[in-house]
Amino acid sequence: MIGVWWLIAALGLSAAGILLASATVLEYQRGLGTRRSLALVDRLGVTSRASAIEGARRPSLVGDIVTSLGSWLVTDRMRASLSQRLALAGKSNPGDLRAAVDRKVSFAVIGVCAGSVVGLRFGGAAWLLAPCLAVGGFWLVDLLLYNAGLKRIEQIRNALPDALDLLNLCVESGLSLQSSLSRVSSHQDGPVAQEFGRVLQEMQLGVARADAFESLARRTQQPDMQRFVSAMLQVDRLGVPVASVLREQASQMRVKRQSRAREQAQKVPVKILAPLLLCFLPGLFIVVLGPAAINVLSIFTNR
Repeated sequence: MIGVWWLIAALGLSAAGILLASATVLEYQRGLGTRRSLALVDRLGVTSRASAIEGARRPSLVGDIVTSLGSWLVTDRMRASLSQRLALAGKSNPGDLRAAVDRKVSFAVIGVCAGSVVGLRFGGAAWLLAPCLAVGGFWLVDLLLYNAGLKRIEQIRNALPDALDLLNLCVESGLSLQSSLSRVSSHQDGPVAQEFGRVLQEMQLGVARADAFESLARRTQQPDMQRFVSAMLQVDRLGVPVASVLREQASQMRVKRQSRAREQAQKVPVKILAPLLLCFLPGLFIVVLGPAAINVLSIFTNR
């Protein structure tokens, strides 16, 4: 009888976990479709963007339950931290925060279901796996977003000198700064081109150029980008020629990128030392000293 009840509980919890995982996948695909729709209507204005967001939302019972749990479990402080990490990861659409909160709740419930199944099967201390998996699933989204933000910051740092070179070339050829930003965002890929495109969109919507660049520095939180933004703000205040400032910024950032490459190259011998000691040298000792140890052992055993 205990085995039958365990089987029923395990099947119920597994079904709940599978249902919640399926709902999470569907919500992710729906959010992906929303982002694609927003990318198509982004040039049509704020009204079209809002209508696209509302049109992409569809009522879902499981989604409403997950959202209700998210509003209860995720505090305002957690939401602020999550929004900051989403901005660092380059996800600034209106539905990204809601999708991230839904994923936190979904992963936590799936962790509870998986831990409960293991606890019902083995009992005892195995029940501790349920809260551990729930906490781990709840904070897994934050960890993934933190990792994505670090990777994006590294991509911005590596791609910014080339983007500034192209921006300087466009300005020196006679284009305005706004047209040059448009050329860079359309002819390059990556987070720098995306951020320049967003700055251009904000300027087209009527935001002042200084405010648009300040929001760029707040979003990226990358030292090289913040230094570039400070230089552009000084251009607006002091009336310095844009081309000379861009040329100087691009030159400095190329030098810094070369210095970082040399520094990383100098760290390689230190980083390779631990794998060498742990993996290569034991095998070498076994190959060199193994036959001698076998011969010595055989001599002593024969006596």
